[in-house]
Amino acid sequence: MLIILLIMLLVSGIVLFVCGYYAAVIRMKLGRNVLLAVPIVLAIFMLNVMMALVELSKSPNWQ
Repeated sequence: MLIILLIMLLVSGIVLFVCGYYAAVIRMKLGRNVLLAVPIVLAIFMLNVMMALVELSKSPNWQ
């Protein structure tokens, strides 16, 4: 289970980084746009997933 939690944490961190990159690209090319909300919302969701995974890793059921 520890390996699965680490893989999920790694993937959510990569998605968070990619969302930040695409938010910067969209902002540079298009300026302020409604499309900018998509990577921001996805990044907030991934941050919540990362926090939940850290809390799950502390639980004795997941170790």
